Amino acid sequence: MPFLPLTDVNINDVAELVRETFTHSEGPDEGKLIGQLIHQLHDTTPEGEWLGFVAIDNSVLAGAVFFSRLSYPTMPDAALLSPMAVHPSYQKQGLGQSLIQHGLTALKVQGYQLVMTYGDPAFYGRVGFTPISPEAIQPPHHLSYPHGWLGQSLTDAPLTALRGKPSCVPAFNCADLW
Repeated sequence: MPFLPLTDVNINDVAELVRETFTHSEGPDEGKLIGQLIHQLHDTTPEGEWLGFVAIDNSVLAGAVFFSRLSYPTMPDAALLSPMAVHPSYQKQGLGQSLIQHGLTALKVQGYQLVMTYGDPAFYGRVGFTPISPEAIQPPHHLSYPHGWLGQSLTDAPLTALRGKPSCVPAFNCADLW
């Protein structure tokens, strides 16, 4: 299944995929919130501050992954992986893991050193993410589920504590997302 840059597809189609996926797993309110996030990321994030990929199966949008800049005072080259969505009919086939790996490779090429995400530790653990204490590496906002704060080094160096609160792209400056 080919992976394409997010810029090669209609953002409305991607937002609908994300809305449907999150509605299926988290309920209609979360589906609506995260679907709207896609438009906010697309419309308010400067070029070069985000990166995304989609999986296409016979002209069907099967999955999408987004990364955006997350800058710490001592590490400006960090990214936030969010959101990640695989259509329910394509789940449990490794597609999400493959999309994430594809994105992580692209981030490494661009010089990113760290990727953080906020989600299911079991799922993200399959692609190398480990739980991080919010005190060791702060999230941009208070977390409603601190066990879901996860990180991965994109270099040979292990993850270490970072000082300071990060800045994120405007679309993620919404406490409801955290």
